[in-house]
Amino acid sequence: MKNIRLKLKAISPIHTGSGEVFEPTNFIIDNQVLYHFRDEDFLESLNKEKTQQFLNIVNEMKEDSFVKIHKFIKDNKELAKQIAFLKIMTTKGIQKEYDSILGNIVNFEGKGKNIKKVFNQFEIQRVQRKQLKSKNGFAYVGYIPGSSLKGSISTAYREFIYQKYGEKKVEELFENPRNMKNLLFRFFKVSDSRVIKPKSMIGFAVNKERFEDNNLGPFTFIEVLHKDSEYIVDISYDEKKINFDDIIKACNNHYEPIFDEMLDSENENISEYFSDEVYEYYSNLKLKQNQFLLRVGKHSGARAVTIDGLRNISVRENKRKFLRNQTEETTTWLFGSSKTSNTNLLPFGWIIAEII
Repeated sequence: MKNIRLKLKAISPIHTGSGEVFEPTNFIIDNQVLYHFRDEDFLESLNKEKTQQFLNIVNEMKEDSFVKIHKFIKDNKELAKQIAFLKIMTTKGIQKEYDSILGNIVNFEGKGKNIKKVFNQFEIQRVQRKQLKSKNGFAYVGYIPGSSLKGSISTAYREFIYQKYGEKKVEELFENPRNMKNLLFRFFKVSDSRVIKPKSMIGFAVNKERFEDNNLGPFTFIEVLHKDSEYIVDISYDEKKINFDDIIKACNNHYEPIFDEMLDSENENISEYFSDEVYEYYSNLKLKQNQFLLRVGKHSGARAVTIDGLRNISVRENKRKFLRNQTEETTTWLFGSSKTSNTNLLPFGWIIAEII
């Protein structure tokens, strides 16, 4: 097995989803900083009188108990900030949403006497994190899982094999259930990334039409590994079965056209949402011989995770109808500072990988 080391630089926000969320009962947002704490730590830090007040609220089990619990936490926010073990910067839009809508009624369920109020929960999608030793004890930093990187490289390499040898060869090397022990990427190992320059942010994922104006699409609250964060990853592979020069070529052949189309205002509207500075940065991006593009994480887009020539993408035409067998998606998700952002938006998932 041959070993190779890559330096990864995020050139746009990345969401490596953990499947977990920040919930308002275990965080406070103050001055655009989210303070995350453990529920049990908060309870143990209360004096006897406040502990009883808190337990009384919890034991009520009413439909507005969530609102009361959060109000109690906000009333004791300085204590919550003291016991926080994780602090993350947020955008101004997140702070505004947190202050104005958290705990408000967003819907009613049932009828007559059985009507129930449904309150805004304000859940924030979290990135994957690992615990590292630091001077002050431990740090909890976001990272890029090796499985995400391997999947990104694998998609590009499958496309490379498909274009060179056809679909049957892709099935033989990557998918044959009778040949599981010898599938090609069993000999391609990717470590979880080590964090060199951590940088995370909480903001909005906003959905935009690629080919039409769409100022108010759906949105979610999301944490990202932000632009300019850096990582190191180690790869080992069987050089008798895999040529790493082909890996580089495959990744650039697959991801560069998607990247270039993102900047083509005649082809789609996405670049119109970028700031002039961001547009110039992406437009002038030049890869060195030892560098290649990758796109990883949630909101990378259907083209990034499918093979050109074998794509079968479903897109929504309206609320009731989907169009099947499409070659590209019609919407994209962008990272923004507020739910109504139409400027200074950023695409998700782009990385420059450099052999070191």
